[in-house]
Amino acid sequence: MKFVFFCTNSNFFTPDEINVSYIPECKTEWLKFSQKFNEHTFFIVMQKPGLFLLDKNDLNSEKSVIEISKNLKIIFLPEDAQTENFVKEIQKLNPDMASSITYWISPFDWLSIKDSLIAEKLMQQGIKTFSHPAKTSQICFDKRETREFLTQNSFPCAEGFYVHHEMFFAERRFLSIKENVYKEYVFEKLKNMNFPVVIKDTLGLSSFGMDVCKTFQEAKHVLLSKKNNGDRVIEEFISGLSFGLEIYGHNGNYLFSPLFINSLNQFGLTSPKQNVKLGPVTNEKFHIKSLHEMLYSLSKKLNFSGIAQIDLVFSKGKWHIIEINSRLSGMTQTVASSLGISLYELLFYATIGFDSYSKKLSFLIENSSFTFNMKFPLLQKERLEKLYDYEFVDFVNQIENTKAKQLREAGYAEVIFGREKSLTKLLEKLETIKNDFKTEIEQRFYENAILLAKEIS
Repeated sequence: MKFVFFCTNSNFFTPDEINVSYIPECKTEWLKFSQKFNEHTFFIVMQKPGLFLLDKNDLNSEKSVIEISKNLKIIFLPEDAQTENFVKEIQKLNPDMASSITYWISPFDWLSIKDSLIAEKLMQQGIKTFSHPAKTSQICFDKRETREFLTQNSFPCAEGFYVHHEMFFAERRFLSIKENVYKEYVFEKLKNMNFPVVIKDTLGLSSFGMDVCKTFQEAKHVLLSKKNNGDRVIEEFISGLSFGLEIYGHNGNYLFSPLFINSLNQFGLTSPKQNVKLGPVTNEKFHIKSLHEMLYSLSKKLNFSGIAQIDLVFSKGKWHIIEINSRLSGMTQTVASSLGISLYELLFYATIGFDSYSKKLSFLIENSSFTFNMKFPLLQKERLEKLYDYEFVDFVNQIENTKAKQLREAGYAEVIFGREKSLTKLLEKLETIKNDFKTEIEQRFYENAILLAKEIS
């Protein structure tokens, strides 16, 4: 059969600003993938940078097509390619199935919408696709719409409300306004909330730009400051343990990845650049069966078709949905390692091959291994290679922002390790890394890893 993966990019491609390195290299993993499924033909139709898909050498290549093997080719579309360009290119390939492999980008996490629009046009042309509906992607992108969907469908989420930016500062546009009634309404609602509260951009990426305010005065100060430059959602902060999982499938047939627990930063939030992940979480004190029942209902109502990711908090014996992402996530590679397969194999099982391989994927999930995802400060190449030399390390990745003005924005290294059926054995592997990287491993990451292990045992 002939399969197409596709993904878009909305931003200018600036290869000199971001250095991304993967061990093993993407090309090596794609080659292994194509050899494993050599009965099929694969095409990847994409715009650069294609997070997780390409090595730096390929990103800098001027070729329009890269042939990985006889049955796998990468086709690059220009930076200014529109939806119709993607549709025409994929049509020419005449695939049996086309699937989006959406990733995230800043400042707006909206690429799944573009990929969904492509998929809908492909379906109009009679091409079978595996991609979320555009409406689903929009609900997941806009935190205001996410909140409305959750509350209207009685899914557990934080109490809160939406703040319309132009109305909140209406007196700036209309000099005749003596008193901003809407602003008074917002402050009255705010006063009646349980503190602390979280103030977040409705359209931002992940937890970037969020403010955790412990008092009414703190929250009022944030809303009146220059930082408040767009629509906001204000929600009561739910104190508890942070988790994440992914959902795979379509048409009412869904599988759930192993559940992973996340560490929190000093504000009680999950920071993509700083957190530690550990899974699978199987302890029945977390009511995993009821969680799956809730997420199955969520998946059907949103009509998921592909990969989606859910951020959750477990508080006082109950689950709360924090965020929904209609794309790959920062935990996709970690899930793949836990299942004992490559990222690309997971993408294949979870999307274009789902119907044929759902039993295989279900078996892998049921037999997943304990896995850690940990962050390091930026490391020299030889130290990254030293990490990957451990037989229990699956993946090493480093993202470096060469234009960063602050140390915290410079980047980080990530290591994923495990392959253990015993949590005790996994912690022994952690100690091995800690002893060999005494000057590099940050104490807080190590302590967070130990704490997470205690929470799930």
